[in-house]
Amino acid sequence: MLRLIKSSFWSFLSVLVRAISSIAINKLFAIFYGPNGITLYAHFQNLISIVTTVPDGGTNIGIIKFLASGLGEAKMYKQYFWAGAALNVVCIVSALGVIFGFPGYYLDAFLSALSGSDVWLWCLSFGAGSLLLTLNLQLQAVVLARRELKWHVFSTTIMTLGGAAVVYFTTGNLPIVQVLLLVLGAQAASFFLMLGVLYFKKLLPSFKNVSIPRAVYKDLWKYILMALSAVVCLKLTNFYVRDFVISRLDLYQTGLWQAVVKVSENYSTVYTAVLGMLYYPRMAAMVNEEDALQKFVRNTFYLIFPTLVIALLLVYFLRDWVLLLLFNEDFVQAAYLFDYQLLGDFFRMWSIVLTNLIVVRAHVKLYIGWQVASALLYITLVSVLIDPFGLEGITMAHAIRYAATLAFAMLYYNKYIRL
Repeated sequence: MLRLIKSSFWSFLSVLVRAISSIAINKLFAIFYGPNGITLYAHFQNLISIVTTVPDGGTNIGIIKFLASGLGEAKMYKQYFWAGAALNVVCIVSALGVIFGFPGYYLDAFLSALSGSDVWLWCLSFGAGSLLLTLNLQLQAVVLARRELKWHVFSTTIMTLGGAAVVYFTTGNLPIVQVLLLVLGAQAASFFLMLGVLYFKKLLPSFKNVSIPRAVYKDLWKYILMALSAVVCLKLTNFYVRDFVISRLDLYQTGLWQAVVKVSENYSTVYTAVLGMLYYPRMAAMVNEEDALQKFVRNTFYLIFPTLVIALLLVYFLRDWVLLLLFNEDFVQAAYLFDYQLLGDFFRMWSIVLTNLIVVRAHVKLYIGWQVASALLYITLVSVLIDPFGLEGITMAHAIRYAATLAFAMLYYNKYIRL
């Protein structure tokens, strides 16, 4: 119990720091650079996510699973650590290749303000910063697998506060394209601190005489495939639906719906971060202990129910205030969209407790099939419901999609929640 309380404290602290820093850095960009600055910062974040999403959502999830489930000693530990690093570098180089291969699409907003050698220097700095930031996420995954949560919080704090500090102390006196690189540099610098932490904690294995069998790469590759399927299905589906809504309604109406989606993303990020730090590593550690895993999943599934209900009801009753806080009075009229949005979020967030079993057990075909089926169902529902119900039809589709996800998860993993 004491260990759980300590883990919960560090998890809460990490989420709190990230939330405050995210709000602060957005406010600072808005103050110093206005709406254009916010747009460029959001675009820059999207670029970073292209590089980091597959390594962090794929390889690092696999690293947590294998290093937390009894493979964290000597030879096996070294193999999974360095195999993960190698695969992450491949993912990073591939993602940077895509970005630099289509500079007109991905980088024009930044490079148009530069000339000559400054373009190459900017690209080089972006690539180096992205590499260090992504590798730092792997080091964070290692300490998470070894349940060294305070060091995970330490790294997260340095990353998030460092970025906010850069914007604060430059006070808008530098061109925004330079400030964005400085923010990335401040976040990437955490890599060197974490490198020292792992060395101090004896979690940094030697590279000497490393021999990695193909089976290790195969184990981690499954998680990369799952991450790729999730990225493709989610990103492409969201892009298609957003474009479809714009074509059927207009930019203003779409903006109202997107404001509600942004609110949803904010509290969902907090929820998934807590589960990622507390729930998934413990599941991974129990993956070979079926009775203990069933008991842990069952207890978590029913314990989290009232917490979700209370939290989402609080958002519902404060929806007008939240829209005013994050946006302005023009968006308050979107409050009616919270009805089905929150219902769908409840189904989605509760189902994660069970769908994490697909990930921890690396059921690749099931995971990809579920992602594809979920995306197709959502697209179909939106196309059917948008005409009779307008914007509310999109949130209805969201609710039905995740009600189906929860029903599938409860049926498939029935033995894990049977009382």
